[in-house]
Amino acid sequence: MTEHKKITIEDVARHAGVGIATVSRAMNNSPGISERTKQKIMDVIEELGFVPNSSAQSLKVRQTRQIALAVPDIRNAFIPEIAWSVEQVARQHGYQVVQINTSAQAKLELDSIRHLKKLHVDGLIILPLAYPKALHDVIAKSSLPISVINYGKRLDDGIQADLVSLATQEGMLVMEHLIRIGRTRIAYAGAAKDVIEERYFAYERSVDHVDPALVFFGEDFSIQTGKQAANYFCGLEHMPDAIYAGNDMIAIGLVNQLTALGIRIPEQIAVVGIDDILWCTITAPKISSVSIMGTEVARAATELLLKRIKERTRGSYERVKFQPRLIVRESSVAMER
Repeated sequence: MTEHKKITIEDVARHAGVGIATVSRAMNNSPGISERTKQKIMDVIEELGFVPNSSAQSLKVRQTRQIALAVPDIRNAFIPEIAWSVEQVARQHGYQVVQINTSAQAKLELDSIRHLKKLHVDGLIILPLAYPKALHDVIAKSSLPISVINYGKRLDDGIQADLVSLATQEGMLVMEHLIRIGRTRIAYAGAAKDVIEERYFAYERSVDHVDPALVFFGEDFSIQTGKQAANYFCGLEHMPDAIYAGNDMIAIGLVNQLTALGIRIPEQIAVVGIDDILWCTITAPKISSVSIMGTEVARAATELLLKRIKERTRGSYERVKFQPRLIVRESSVAMER
């Protein structure tokens, strides 16, 4: 069997046309070397497959000046706000953003973490939706830092990532509002229960007894799901007097279809969503919604990730929480009795 010649630092210096000391400075990110020369040396190191005896640590610190953002569905209207805010902060720090669409699939979400290095990025921001318990283990094994934006998932506080979430469960604000304005037959319309599960559990916790007839689970958080839910609820012998929509896309579908079916909103049925996307202000009627503080949450997650990349630390993970806000509009104003 032919034994492969071990690549040395001298080989790297010769191929790059520089001195050994310059190679050492490049690997250790030391001053006194131009960015162009450093990049040339790092390219040679990668091409030759050079791994110094004591360099595992040195090679780990090579930075691409790129971060990845993994989102569940780029078609969802609240995602652009998140992506735009991440990009703005990244750009201020000299970073670019690589976007991944996981389609809310557990395998794609886990793969986006497992294969981070192949993307040539320095870290990841992820909005997980449909993942198994294995998420914690996969994050723990990642050699790159991760920030998690958590909306409506039950996450173990021991997860080895910086975590940005909401201080108050957003669904509770919806239910408290509907109960406060006197609605007594409240329905829920959302995607499968295990996707953004806390939004459904807020509904479950807020009613004395869950009537299965007042719960509609569609395939996803889309306008189409909202339309299907509207048709379903209007077909009941006793219609609900309010509907809590799992997100604004569903709420928009509900309002459009209920209106088409001749249902008066909010007189007959009040509707409230979550995300507070711009579209809620241009529907007729305008839709009440809970703001999930997308801009603030995205900025915080990005700042935490870039700080960890810069400081090259693990452990002492940050837990940042923002307070969601209920925005009451025409679709759920209190009616005079």
